[in-house]
Amino acid sequence: MESDGLKLPQKIPTTIITGFLGSGKTTILNDIINYKEFKNTLLIINEFGKISIDHHLIKKKSDDKIVLNNGCLCCSFSGDLVKTLDDTLKLKKKFDRIIIETSGLADPVPIVQTIVSDQIISEKIKFKSLITVVDSVNFQNDLHNHLENFKQITSADIILLSKTDISENSKKKEVIKELKKLNLHAEVLDKNLLKMHEIKKIFKNFNIKELTIQKIDNTLKNKTSFLHKKNFVNETKKVKSISVNIKHDITKDGLKLWLNALARFKSNNLLRMKGIIKVENKVLLVNAVQKVFHEPIKLDKWPFDDKQSKIVFITKNLHDEDLIKTVQVLNFKKERKNKIKKLSFSKRDYSNFVNAMSKFDALTTLDR
Repeated sequence: MESDGLKLPQKIPTTIITGFLGSGKTTILNDIINYKEFKNTLLIINEFGKISIDHHLIKKKSDDKIVLNNGCLCCSFSGDLVKTLDDTLKLKKKFDRIIIETSGLADPVPIVQTIVSDQIISEKIKFKSLITVVDSVNFQNDLHNHLENFKQITSADIILLSKTDISENSKKKEVIKELKKLNLHAEVLDKNLLKMHEIKKIFKNFNIKELTIQKIDNTLKNKTSFLHKKNFVNETKKVKSISVNIKHDITKDGLKLWLNALARFKSNNLLRMKGIIKVENKVLLVNAVQKVFHEPIKLDKWPFDDKQSKIVFITKNLHDEDLIKTVQVLNFKKERKNKIKKLSFSKRDYSNFVNAMSKFDALTTLDR
């Protein structure tokens, strides 16, 4: 990308690895980090003092930073991720990638939100994927008793299933089935069936475009629908998949208004959203994780046989009709500005905007 003849610095791709306590996150990092492909990696670990990096990997240590034998720099953070990243990226060393390992008790979404939206670091790094490691042996206990684990699973782009070598095959199948219900958008992989080059590829070359197209296509073909109930602190959480085909036109103004309103008024009940949509002459991938709405990604071509835009939602305590009616806002279009008028919104625009907000129950929400 160039601007005024100047080449802008390329953002560093950043992967987050999360998973509940004892799921095997650190083991996976230890497996890959000493390979030459990860030589120029910045590894940031939450609660560094409570985990271990294999001693034979350590070259030298300075305060909260250690340099590994392969040149990878590892440092810790305990709350201020922005400062940790900003301070470390000011070093003269050039990093090819960043891997952030969260605490086992962490909700990863605020970390994603920090990477995507913080003005200081979002100019330097680019969020790539969220990998969640799931313990197949303790899955039911972790999920049913810890809301953090539920969020780690529903937010994931890739789910790596660990400890399947000591889990019964029937139990493994049940775990995979439930994981696919909880997160339609994620790729669920058995870590013990993957070869090392496949695990390394997950951290290096994750392709959200291909995965999203595949998952949306499968979801719509199979007409996936479910209602999954979980009890956390005596509160019933309803998780539901909602698939929407959109026949009407989608405008740039409509997409911008819809995404902003969805984030403002529905994000508390939105676990995941991914879609492939046609916006005027462009094909875009839209992607959201709870309150984090990513910048739409342009695709080279339309990937489906039919011509309808497609969006798949995973929601919590949200009725189908309350969400489906909002997609009507996607065809919102402002009138062309009249040079005589000083206001960018005409009376008709304002009327259309109020009507659009009613699709989100905006006035009701703001009055609460």
